Amino acid sequence: MPGHDDRYVEITTRLRSVRSFCDFLSQGGTVRVAVSDGAPYKDVTAVLLERNRREAEALDRVRRQLYPELADEDVVPPLYSRH
Repeated sequence: MPGHDDRYVEITTRLRSVRSFCDFLSQGGTVRVAVSDGAPYKDVTAVLLERNRREAEALDRVRRQLYPELADEDVVPPLYSRH
C-alpha cells in the first residue's frame, strides 16, 4: 500500500480484527470451551472480551507511538497482494 509500511498495515489490520471480535462479543456472541473431550462446556465470553479489549488498547497505543501521524487512519490493505 503506497505511503504505509507493512508494520503499520499489520498493526491496523490486527486492531480492526480484535475490535470486531469485541463488538461481536459485546452484542451477545458467546464463546464456550471444554477442557477435554466429553467435558462440559464452560462460558469464557467475559474473559475473552476483557483480554481482547486489553489487546486492542495495547495495539492502539503501539500504533499511536510508532505512527502518530497515521494513528487514526483506517488502512484497508489489498487482499492477497503477496502471493
